[in-house]
Amino acid sequence: MLFDFLKKQSRKESKIRILKTMIFSLQVWDDIKELYIQSLDILDDQNIDKLFQDITYFTEKIELKEIEDIQKNSFATVNNMTKKEAEEKKKDINTFSFLLNNL
Repeated sequence: MLFDFLKKQSRKESKIRILKTMIFSLQVWDDIKELYIQSLDILDDQNIDKLFQDITYFTEKIELKEIEDIQKNSFATVNNMTKKEAEEKKKDINTFSFLLNNL
């Protein structure tokens, strides 16, 4: 998971490189991206750590939400499959009962 990868980063250079990559992937104008990149050069170590920590926390929340959604969807799929199987068994039982009644 991306969150685990981000948590392991300890060097300032790695954090800045990751932050820059994230900034480049934003869907904003290039001028704004450039301002964000320039702001990283101005920040001291403590603020870079804080920004990176915030990004890491944000990533964790997104990943946990995605996992939760996957679990809900999987449960719904399993639940639907169970209903289908139950309907098939009901049909089989009805067919079997029909055959017994006609014997």
